[in-house]
Amino acid sequence: MNSIFEAYSKFPRADCGYCGNPSCITALRRYCSGEMPLDKCLFFRTGAFDPGLIHYPAARDSPSKPGISYINPCPSDAKMVTVEVSLASGMHAKHGYYDMISLDRIFGRFIPSLKVSPSLGIARIEHDGRAIMAFKEGRMLIRRALGEEDAFMQLSRAMRQLWAAVN
Repeated sequence: MNSIFEAYSKFPRADCGYCGNPSCITALRRYCSGEMPLDKCLFFRTGAFDPGLIHYPAARDSPSKPGISYINPCPSDAKMVTVEVSLASGMHAKHGYYDMISLDRIFGRFIPSLKVSPSLGIARIEHDGRAIMAFKEGRMLIRRALGEEDAFMQLSRAMRQLWAAVN
């Protein structure tokens, strides 16, 4: 399998939460990143689904230095692209790259498409059908981009919107 989208087609897609994840796509991402074994999923553990059908190559760890972590087809639409970029190195780990509380207070009411969860350390911006997520530790995830160029244009736009929250 070459994409998360193909691997997801072999998942139960029940979104039951028994494995501790809110959805099967989250469980798949955690499996691909090496954070969760498939036997935590009730469906794989009981034999209802065959874990041998999931042949997704192990995902690379988040880079220790800034850079592109992956570019894949988008899990929700294989014709689109998902890009994850690490903007910060580990030096920001103590306080985080983004200050989510400031982000929420500064921009929360002025950018209608911005949703911030300071407790989870995530900010999400919806723009023209694309989802841009900024994580406290300095990663950004752009989903449903039309292509690489569009993903990086969305990244640039989001960085300009979130500039005041960078520690």
